[in-house]
Amino acid sequence: MSFIGQFQVRLDAKNRAFMPAGFRRILQQSDCQTLVVRKDYFENCLVVYPAYQWQEEIAKVRARLNRFDGNQQMVYRKLVSEAQELQLDGNGRLLIPQLLLDKVGIKQDALFVGMEQTIEIWAPGIAAADGQQPFMSDNDFADNLRRFMTE
Repeated sequence: MSFIGQFQVRLDAKNRAFMPAGFRRILQQSDCQTLVVRKDYFENCLVVYPAYQWQEEIAKVRARLNRFDGNQQMVYRKLVSEAQELQLDGNGRLLIPQLLLDKVGIKQDALFVGMEQTIEIWAPGIAAADGQQPFMSDNDFADNLRRFMTE
């Protein structure tokens, strides 16, 4: 399974967004009915995980967790408690909780970005507004890729 590409979508009045057809097809082929969404750890976007991918992510964290360390318990609690389990409806729409949309500044339009095993959901233009650079220019991409692959 590999989610790739970028797709602009519009949320309806109930905060439902059509899952891009290519992403829907991948989910159907893998017989994945349940998704998990949460705010990204580092970027100002949402991350959508197929449920089995989320379970793998949680297992990695749990394997390193010291249950007798209060700080680690708080990190784990925040990780799990801020995630929401979702289902695509019969029309292929994803109902995104308002709380999560507010956290990342999504109003009516959203950008779905395939990230191989997960899907990111961005507010269009949010990077320009907050000074962050989640996407590189073509030239910066080429320079960084060349450096990364030749080191």
